[in-house]
Amino acid sequence: MLFLAILTSAVDIKIVIRAHSNTLKKSKIRVILGDHDASTSGEVPSMMRAISAIIRHKKFDTETYNHDIALLKLRKPVQFNKQIRPICLPSSASVELAGMNATVVGWGRLSEGGHLPSVVHEVEVPILSLSQCRAMRYRASRITQYMLCAGSGSRDSCQGDSGGPLLIHRGDKYQIAGIVSWGVGCGRPGYPGVYTRVAKYLNWLKFNLDESCLCT
Repeated sequence: MLFLAILTSAVDIKIVIRAHSNTLKKSKIRVILGDHDASTSGEVPSMMRAISAIIRHKKFDTETYNHDIALLKLRKPVQFNKQIRPICLPSSASVELAGMNATVVGWGRLSEGGHLPSVVHEVEVPILSLSQCRAMRYRASRITQYMLCAGSGSRDSCQGDSGGPLLIHRGDKYQIAGIVSWGVGCGRPGYPGVYTRVAKYLNWLKFNLDESCLCT
């Protein structure tokens, strides 16, 4: 799983992830920042941090995956550098994303049932509207307003990417539009990847983060 820091100060970093990792205990979690190739240790300096708190959304539903979002608070500060930088939040919940291309990043499998890579990968995926996603092969009622669908053909997130970010490039910044949540297989026709729609949680995020340090 790729844990991604979102817009907080280097002193009080929090990481946004999916909530359905609810079997994880903070004592068992270690966050590695700045890594690119897990098979080597000297390519790019990375750092490891323990977790002091897990903040899950109180309305998370284990059956529907509604409100599939959580925050991890790192125990020690992190110094930002070229490899470790914060990500921006969406500027507004009303911005229409359908038709835009986004980038999903992760350490997940490269194909359904395939192997897990040692190097982080990314793929560009088109974002669908809510009505477009509900017209796909998913049961329409399963896709809620708190979700976002993205993907086309073989371009999709896969097993092992859960909790990773769906990013939109805005000028010289990246905004996090979604969090890899669930789906059926990988790259199957009619089954785009389903993500937590981060813009729906701006108030929740700002309540749980230091708003003065947020980037939008």
